[in-house]
Amino acid sequence: MKRKLMLMVLLICVISTGCMNKNEVQLFETKEEAISNFIEEEAIHKGSIIEIDLNDHEAVLLFKQMNTAYYLGLTTEVNNQYSTNRLSSGVDIGNTTGAMWEFKTDNENEYTIKITKQKEDVDSIFNKDLGVFITIVKGKRQYEDQNVKNFITSKGIRSIQ
Repeated sequence: MKRKLMLMVLLICVISTGCMNKNEVQLFETKEEAISNFIEEEAIHKGSIIEIDLNDHEAVLLFKQMNTAYYLGLTTEVNNQYSTNRLSSGVDIGNTTGAMWEFKTDNENEYTIKITKQKEDVDSIFNKDLGVFITIVKGKRQYEDQNVKNFITSKGIRSIQ
């Protein structure tokens, strides 16, 4: 009887702790604080980060960790407070010419990002901080498509770290 009671209490603790952690979002007063906290949590002390402005009045973060691993993040505003989270898993382009993957923002807009070591798309933008050419298109695309319209705004890209 004691064993069943102990097991039940343990199960309730595990379930309630798991639910609380999943819904918990850390909010910060400024966008910069949210990004700084994310950098600390993800241990991106030796990596590079850029913010990319998109034509839909949205911005994504592109992170470079180690020499050739990249992933996307997003800073979200909720009631004048900010939170930064990962949007994608990391991709390593060390043994390839580049990588391409789809992502969706909090506004439910779908995009495809392509990062390459050499200029493959006519409208791609080179970022010296990350050492890659970047193209973001709205919706889906094929890797071989070179004449796509880049969805990065004229404000473009700014370095964060």
